[in-house]
Amino acid sequence: MLIALVSLILIFSLVLLAIRRDRRCFLIALTCLTLFSFIISILTYIAKKGGIGEEISMILYGTRSARTAFQYRIMTLESLGNSVNISRHVFPLLLLLTALDMAYFDLALRIKKRMYLLFIVPAAVIVCYIPAVFKLITARQPDALGWLVGASRLYVYVYVAASIAVLVAEFMSITLPFFRRRFLSKSAILISLAIIYAFYAPQDPAQIYLFYRNDYMFILGLWFLSPALSPFLYAFTLVGSVAFGILGFIFLLKYVRTNFDERREEITLRRSAGLASKGVGMFTHGTKNELLALGIVLSRVKERYPDDADVEKAIGTVRDLNARIERLHRASGSRFSTLSPLPLDDIIQDALHSVHNRYPDEEIIVTKTADGIMVLADRPNLAEAVANILMNAVEANREAHSSQPVSLEYGYERLWVSVRISDSGKGIDRRTLRNIWQPFWSSKNSSQNWGMGMYFSRNCVKRHLGSIRYERTQQGGSRFIILLPKLGTGSKGGGR
Repeated sequence: MLIALVSLILIFSLVLLAIRRDRRCFLIALTCLTLFSFIISILTYIAKKGGIGEEISMILYGTRSARTAFQYRIMTLESLGNSVNISRHVFPLLLLLTALDMAYFDLALRIKKRMYLLFIVPAAVIVCYIPAVFKLITARQPDALGWLVGASRLYVYVYVAASIAVLVAEFMSITLPFFRRRFLSKSAILISLAIIYAFYAPQDPAQIYLFYRNDYMFILGLWFLSPALSPFLYAFTLVGSVAFGILGFIFLLKYVRTNFDERREEITLRRSAGLASKGVGMFTHGTKNELLALGIVLSRVKERYPDDADVEKAIGTVRDLNARIERLHRASGSRFSTLSPLPLDDIIQDALHSVHNRYPDEEIIVTKTADGIMVLADRPNLAEAVANILMNAVEANREAHSSQPVSLEYGYERLWVSVRISDSGKGIDRRTLRNIWQPFWSSKNSSQNWGMGMYFSRNCVKRHLGSIRYERTQQGGSRFIILLPKLGTGSKGGGR
């Protein structure tokens, strides 16, 4: 059963790498491969050593034929010991590198700048355990074996403990629930792998090299198969390794599915955007001409009724709509935006101004968690993207007859600038959520909703090298999170 679980973990880590080809997925796949190699080597040694019952054999190997295959696998003691040496001592290093790749708190960032230092100890231990070097060291220095075994264990436990400490510290530094949930899912994979490894890590390669010697056996070997072990610890070790193997597989499967869904959604939206690009251009161009004609008519009415407040308000509304259509037309006709360093405060104020022009009596609670936030942005387009989401939030509150105002909170989160817009509406179901990014799609029966707002907002944010995330609030409403790359260090205490 254990061999089946680690095999599935390896397979799905490779599937993850095929879906998302980046450094983090490569490290996860390499970590899973190293654990698989280590477990295979340990199971080979256990099968050749013998002395285990049918129940333990079933837990470790699954079937008697699988155990027999391991038992009669052609392999010298030196090659088997060296396989344990490499996989046993590489896994903690890869685990720590993967944990650091997922971490962005200050100490982790400083360690990343000197990442090469982490390779020194594992490289030295691996070299000392190479069969030829191991024989040379232990033959010349009788006490060297004890020192080598102690140094190896110290390295293993320190690196595994450091990896878990990095994951815990990063989790504690995250403030957004969305990021916390995503990080918890990823870190659970590494913690499960670390626990499986910890059950078998005490197996030292020296015992395999010294298979026919009796000295040092009590500090080198399979402690979990010791006859002196209590039945409870005996069962806990074997069943625990399988249980955490199942958990690791479940979390990895969930992570693979999340990345697969995001990749599929990205491809679908990209195809839809490509097919609709001409339609968007025709739509915005035609609407712009109609609004210009309407503006001319209203201007003539204004000349006849210069003091009419309703005419003045109508002219202002048409001008605002025309400006928005002009921005949408420019955005649909170009795949790029001109970005320059700008204060996020100015962009937020522009967005709020657009919302208040349309909903003058609507209250929006604005919370800023850091000062001096700078972003690379195309000011009118990004402001329009934020305004579109704010207007949707206002309309969601009105539809649900909620008395709670829309909230807008912005600040730093890890390496990102986040803009969080929350409402107290009815939330968005899965079917609607799949469609809201599509051009010309709207769930609202209104002449003022063209189904272009979220399409424009998503494309705009992507041109700013960012992304938009959605989650339900604890009260059942909606929260959209705009993530933009952080520019500069910002104020003290803001850079998470």
